[in-house]
Amino acid sequence: MVSRDPDLLRSLREPSAASGGVFWRGERQLMVFDPDAAAHVHADNFADLTMPDRLIDLLRRRPSTPVSWRTVRSVWLAQLRRLSGEAELAMLDERMAAVLRARADQHVDLPWLAHEVSFQSLLPMVIDGLRAKDQALIVEDALVKLDRLLRPPSDDVPLWRSPRRLTIAVRTGLVIRRELRRRASRRIPPRLDLTEPIATELLAALGMDRALHAVAAVLTAIAGPPGAAAANLMYALITYPEWVERLTAEFAESSAADMYRSGTRCAPAAHRFVKEVLRMWTSPTMLTRSVRTPIRVAGHELDFGQHYVLSPTMAHHDPRHWRDPEVFDPDRWLPDAANGPAGGRHYVPFGWAPTACVGAGLGTIQLVLLCRLLCTTFRITASNPEALRVAVAAVALPMDFDGRVTLRHQPNGGRSAGAGPAAPERVVSQLFDRYVNLNGRPPRAVPARAEPHADD
Repeated sequence: MVSRDPDLLRSLREPSAASGGVFWRGERQLMVFDPDAAAHVHADNFADLTMPDRLIDLLRRRPSTPVSWRTVRSVWLAQLRRLSGEAELAMLDERMAAVLRARADQHVDLPWLAHEVSFQSLLPMVIDGLRAKDQALIVEDALVKLDRLLRPPSDDVPLWRSPRRLTIAVRTGLVIRRELRRRASRRIPPRLDLTEPIATELLAALGMDRALHAVAAVLTAIAGPPGAAAANLMYALITYPEWVERLTAEFAESSAADMYRSGTRCAPAAHRFVKEVLRMWTSPTMLTRSVRTPIRVAGHELDFGQHYVLSPTMAHHDPRHWRDPEVFDPDRWLPDAANGPAGGRHYVPFGWAPTACVGAGLGTIQLVLLCRLLCTTFRITASNPEALRVAVAAVALPMDFDGRVTLRHQPNGGRSAGAGPAAPERVVSQLFDRYVNLNGRPPRAVPARAEPHADD
């Protein structure tokens, strides 16, 4: 067990307050915690979103066909609109329920269960139709990356010194490469996922290495922050039981099908609850970015070889822009609330433009659907709720958060969200077992300190 609440930002809060949120940490790293300055520096740094040249062209010393990340993001946004349709949201809900049902009555590490629920349900939206063996490789690669993220830096080793990590990464890349080729050759029917437009619309321009990188980047993105957000949602439901009553009453007014059709509109209180969870406990805690072009921000000069660090957490707890920022209050999101956000730049749970998460809308509705499951179909209980705290490490996660998920009776007697879903692949569930199923073991500790990796 961890005896104290780790806080990655502890040593940075005072100098940030004294400098208006922009200050140097060493000679090559500028901390940009002021939300307005953060928006400015990030927009300038990524004004040109041209992707790097293909590896084969670098080796042959010739330029590649220029492709902008904006093009990739555009086809993904179009696909995400389809993935947010009624039938697709129903399947997303059922996949989350399937994982929860499979873990019912087990003694589990709840943050790791949250990651399992989140990753397992999102994976088919990124790359669907994989064989069980290939899906297990994708999951194993995600677990290795997530485990590394949650370990203390002293336990970390470079990729080249970890043969297991390197082997898993190479084998996962081969799975993605093979699937891209299958899709591009039209040997299989089109699939509604984010891999499909990369393979069928952009592969020729991107080349295999850049296409593989694009798909791998999304797989990495769904392996960390979505699960952390789900864990903090569980924590909030345990810590604020009065909100469980409000949410349960709201969910009783509409069916699961209503939510699939209308998204968050039929559950405004749940939407506010999710937005406040994302404000209070944002992941990742900090983002380190390499300087791509000379920039001037808040009187400071940045040049090639240097880095700047952004922090959504610092932006969301800045008392200059938020009234009572340490208070959990979903009603601050009501129109005209006195303690609401001062401006759009001050709420950035999905990052800053122009590289903000393309799946922000889907991520939000996923959390609302999970909230509904945990208020109507399942019940979560913590082993020691009075001792719960959130650790601000590389990601914000509840500490010592173990307990159980149980099925609850449906009060309206109707079909519950997620009723009767197919069970998760057993080979995949077994990969999560060592992290999720405690079997009498204490929950894994959140590292006492963690440093952000450049451009992670």
